[in-house]
Amino acid sequence: MKSTLSTLIAALVIGSAVPAWAQGAPTPKDLRNATLEDLLNITITTASRTAEGLADAAARVQVVTGAQIQRRGYRSVADLLKDLSDFKVDLAGDQDYPTELTVGGMRGASRVVLLLDGIRISSPTNEPLPILANYPVHSARQIEIVYGPASALYGADAFSAVINIISRDVVEAPGLAVSTSAGQFGLYNQTASYGAQLGPNTTLMLAGQFLYDRQPDLSKYYPLEFGGLAAQHSGTFNTIFGPMTSSRPVSPDYNIPLSAHSFQATLRTGGLRLMLFQNQSRVPTTPAYTPDNGVYNADAFNRNKLWVGAASYTRPIGRLTSTSTLTLSRHELDPESGYWNVYSNLKKSFKYAFGSMAKAEEQLSWKPRPSMTLTTGGTFEHFYSIPQGADLNAPIGSRNEPGTILDTNITDQFVKVRYANTGAFGQMQYSLRPGVSVTLGARADYNTRFGATFNPRVGIVTQPATSTTVKLMYGSAYLAPSPYQENSRYGSFYSTDGGQTYASSYWHLGNQDLKPQQKKTVELNVLQGLGRSFQLSGSAFYSRFTHTVKESDANLAYAGSYLGWPVDYIDFPVNEGRATTYGGTASLDFLRVLDSDRTVEAHAALSLADGRVWGQDQGGVSLPIGAMAPVQLRFGADVDWHRWSIAPRLSVVGSQRLLATTTEKGSLERRTLDGYAMVDVNVRRRTLFKNIDAFVTIQNALDKRYRTINARAYTNPEELIGAPQNPRRIAVGFDVRMK
Repeated sequence: MKSTLSTLIAALVIGSAVPAWAQGAPTPKDLRNATLEDLLNITITTASRTAEGLADAAARVQVVTGAQIQRRGYRSVADLLKDLSDFKVDLAGDQDYPTELTVGGMRGASRVVLLLDGIRISSPTNEPLPILANYPVHSARQIEIVYGPASALYGADAFSAVINIISRDVVEAPGLAVSTSAGQFGLYNQTASYGAQLGPNTTLMLAGQFLYDRQPDLSKYYPLEFGGLAAQHSGTFNTIFGPMTSSRPVSPDYNIPLSAHSFQATLRTGGLRLMLFQNQSRVPTTPAYTPDNGVYNADAFNRNKLWVGAASYTRPIGRLTSTSTLTLSRHELDPESGYWNVYSNLKKSFKYAFGSMAKAEEQLSWKPRPSMTLTTGGTFEHFYSIPQGADLNAPIGSRNEPGTILDTNITDQFVKVRYANTGAFGQMQYSLRPGVSVTLGARADYNTRFGATFNPRVGIVTQPATSTTVKLMYGSAYLAPSPYQENSRYGSFYSTDGGQTYASSYWHLGNQDLKPQQKKTVELNVLQGLGRSFQLSGSAFYSRFTHTVKESDANLAYAGSYLGWPVDYIDFPVNEGRATTYGGTASLDFLRVLDSDRTVEAHAALSLADGRVWGQDQGGVSLPIGAMAPVQLRFGADVDWHRWSIAPRLSVVGSQRLLATTTEKGSLERRTLDGYAMVDVNVRRRTLFKNIDAFVTIQNALDKRYRTINARAYTNPEELIGAPQNPRRIAVGFDVRMK
């Protein structure tokens, strides 16, 4: 509470910022009763860093409006992404990435960049950072999702998609708005926002969210997988290395709560915008271990903290528009974070990581003629990182006092990485003639860790008929090797003489020679209007990946020493192999506005994705790409009927392909998990009382038992085969508005 209050006071003093290109568009019309034409022409900024209509953008872009977020009862970015057929969202399948994302057949939440009004709010050094209610959707005017490579505009890590949360302003959300809800299994969610006009040209927006989730006891819903938590009741865990007992008390109860909060503020006066954003999340680190290899107690958790501050100033300089932006960002993995599983010998271990970024950016826009827009800019970024180290005996005291490796007195020295990145980008948008426009752009970066990169983009948008838009795009991207990848280390030592000497069976070490992963994509997108109420969309893509990073290669592993002590087996990450992915999405949207308070909207989408991966850079045997689902369908409806609204959604995920392999009919194939179908429903009653709405949110309404992908299923015997998901959950809440 004290830290939250301090953040609030700081926000009121400092204010909050948004770059001009994210908010430079005119205030949009109220989209609660928008037509399909309105939605197609909705103003976006993410695709080109300038304001343009969605249909005009030389990119495949999807927009979820604030009205849709409210109707559907989304509490987090993860909730929203689960309803998009191009995303596969896997929960609780990885200890470091509890929300894992697959886009276009390629898995990795670190391949997606998150922005808030154009400011990056992902981890500054790309350390693992959960995507939960720590990223706000309740205060969004709209959320723009740009698919495909975007490094030509955004630099490193804009690999699979860019998600930009565009906040409401004071005109759209004046006064105070509060929402509170409570649900089964100890779920509580509170949000608030406040908008004020402080002067003729000065506005202030504040918004915050707090979510706490005790979570269902999955041992009761998946009894075969959890076996009644017998190990936690008896105290003896029959691990993959033999029986173990914990040195600290173990509760017999299944108790792995998660929580998240966020706070943001935006102060605008004239051309100056200031921003403050802070979030925090606490997630359990035991899933998806089997109950004999991990302790399902609250002490096994990771707590991540993120702070971002930015200032942006937009001014005209002759015929140019200049936007100068300064961003400071800091991420910390709390020293109390850590694991309690078989690899920590059933002891609570501790982890730590830190990363910061200081970024200065200048962008210039010029419109020399009505048919041409030129945009150029430069960026300088300075980074400082302390990547995750080994499992420690105790929390560190400070960033100048390293801890000791678990079960030893060996100091795990901090690796402190300082590096810089300089980038320059340029873009031309030119209308050749009515109905035909071309976008050309490129960005060059130089990073002091891995050298130079160059990423171009080309887009052609044509309108051969009034109701038809065709887009053809090419782009490239790079995924920078993070300090986490280059320096992460895990393993253990043992002693047979009371700590006089040590030895080890295994250590995974970093590799500071990693190169950026590269991606090149060609994509076709077609938008076809079918009368006043229907819109048909289709897209197809083909991507090639090089310099892919493998966690390890057994052929390069060796016996050696680490920190002066012998180790039987040492491995490390390597750039090795290549991959291709291909697929497409077909969607149909329907919208009919019957009158001012009766609207029916429906949507259906089918996404197909597949690909091959090779273990070598040239030649070699290929496998189907893993950790993905080749077929996904989404169906949904948003119905407003006088004071009522209802939003049912159906998600269908086909057979889920794992990384593990098996031999079938003489050939090597990926193992699979069963697919699933899930229904979510949100019902809202507007103006239940004056300025008060009531709503009911039902997740997994049919109470299905299903599992999502944990990438190490089958290959790591300590993990479950698939990550069990929650049963049906019902929450009830109220929204209160006071202008």
